[in-house]
Amino acid sequence: MKLSIIIPTLNEATYLPLTIEKINQNATLTEPHEVVVVDSGSSDETCQIVLQLGAKLIKSETKSLGKASVLNEAAQLAAGDVLLFLDADTIVPPGYDQFIERALENHAVVGGAFEFALDGQEFGLRVVEVINRVRYRIRQRYYGDQGIFVRSQVFKKVGGYPQIGLLEAAYLCKNLRKQGKLTLIKNEMRTSPRRFLDGGIYKVLAGDIKIWFLDLIGMPIDKYADSYWKENELRSKN
Repeated sequence: MKLSIIIPTLNEATYLPLTIEKINQNATLTEPHEVVVVDSGSSDETCQIVLQLGAKLIKSETKSLGKASVLNEAAQLAAGDVLLFLDADTIVPPGYDQFIERALENHAVVGGAFEFALDGQEFGLRVVEVINRVRYRIRQRYYGDQGIFVRSQVFKKVGGYPQIGLLEAAYLCKNLRKQGKLTLIKNEMRTSPRRFLDGGIYKVLAGDIKIWFLDLIGMPIDKYADSYWKENELRSKN
């Protein structure tokens, strides 16, 4: 298995070094993995860090908000036969690559994700984890902070991430399930809780639940995309 790990960034100099360090440190397969960082115009040291750490840097020309376009752009340039999409503040578990390889030994499996977890000791973060774990066990729609992995040929076959402003990872999973099985690896991808701590744990959780519910009943959610991504962009500059 040749694994390409794709990381989208925007002003991630604080978190990215540890993320890449753990990618290398926690790998157990002997073949080196390709790390592709696609940057959306960072004004901090993100791009310099990428080059210093020996990762492949793509400076995206995509001007639209959201992740779908930049992730698809990077996937087109990735060399691996398996793609792992990773947030810049998410830490892979030890042996993550071997877990992916074992999951894909089943030819019916086209991809999957890892268990969702947040850093931090706050009780509210455990509430967020529990609610999310119930959600994706019911609908089998995983999010980017779970480390979604997929066979590259299947990713291309479904057209990559759908061009929508929100829940692009969830709808990628929906499309992938039409091609085969998705699996959940029980080992945890551990993500920074900054989005919840900066915005207020329960306030951010309530906003997420609102979007999930509107999507569940078939209401359009794209109108919330601009405010969601602009808010995250402002936080990335703080």
